[in-house]
Amino acid sequence: MGKKLIALILILAVLLGLSGFYVVSALRAYAYYQQSNMAMQHYCSEKAPVHICVRTPAAIFSAFYPSYLATHSSLFSVEYSSNTAMTLLITVTITNFSDSETHSVGATTNTQIRNFLPTLLNNGQGLRGLTQDVHTFLHVQVTDTGKQSYYVNDIPLLLHSRWEMQWMSANRLKIAAWVTPDDTAVQELVIRAAINYLPQQQQPTPATMIGYTKATPQQVIDQVDAIYDTMREEYHLKYTPEPVPYQGADSSNVSTEYVKLPFEVLQGGSGMCIELTTLLAAAVERVGLHSEIVIIPGHAFLGVAVTEDNKHIEYWDPVEINGNVAAQSANIYTDTLYITNIKKHTVLDTIMISDARNAGVSPML
Repeated sequence: MGKKLIALILILAVLLGLSGFYVVSALRAYAYYQQSNMAMQHYCSEKAPVHICVRTPAAIFSAFYPSYLATHSSLFSVEYSSNTAMTLLITVTITNFSDSETHSVGATTNTQIRNFLPTLLNNGQGLRGLTQDVHTFLHVQVTDTGKQSYYVNDIPLLLHSRWEMQWMSANRLKIAAWVTPDDTAVQELVIRAAINYLPQQQQPTPATMIGYTKATPQQVIDQVDAIYDTMREEYHLKYTPEPVPYQGADSSNVSTEYVKLPFEVLQGGSGMCIELTTLLAAAVERVGLHSEIVIIPGHAFLGVAVTEDNKHIEYWDPVEINGNVAAQSANIYTDTLYITNIKKHTVLDTIMISDARNAGVSPML
């Protein structure tokens, strides 16, 4: 009897364990579905003879908004119809974040859809200051040409901080939004590198930052080394340990991480590995070089094509500045790090900045 009871308890334990596993898996899958689809919601209303239905996410990652604009994404949409044919004016605005976008549409008995993606307010200056989550509204207004109102609604909308990167397979290229080559702070970094550190590199060095123009592979390396040494010696940047939660393009895991922009890293004097890597990538892109962000478990570093055909890549781990390691040594060390991870099959992803740009992922600011 005792043995049977023990066996029964063991069976129950296994069943509970399996049920728990499936519940957790289901919850994770549902969370992934929600986040990947941005939790789309419908807000519908009817005021005879007009029927309106607004489709909107409950929250958006503000860092991705410039990319949505570049790719003309269907972020917000309005379904409309009318029992009597008429012209409607539909206006959509994200309060304190975007301009107003208005379209004149011809409403009939057939349900039609109009997509909206209002441009950023003041050329994106509102995005620059959005370093915290903000609860705002999607303001939607529908009138006829005689200003008769048929729909007015302020729909709650959460704007995630522009620091917040949502790591998931579908968003892998969006880390390039943090690579900001046109930022004045990045431009200043490159100028300092060209003046003070490029002449110190292996001779013969180019006279200035020339990218690939008439440059040998060693001269391309010299340019990256000069930028790296400027970060180390001029800005005295420090590495702040913080693992990258991204688990690769083949993973269904979804996680978020706060990532500051290059100008904030330069101002603050420190950064996590992904922040230092995007800073170095921004400076490299400013020079006109092709780069890639390499992700290994918990860590990120930069690869730079030293030939314009991208067939020869060299690597730099900017966290090595923490030990005051010179660029040339950091390059040698990181090349070895890359090869080691290739052999171990632990390179989780390689994100080409040029691929991101071609996909419409523009610099955030």
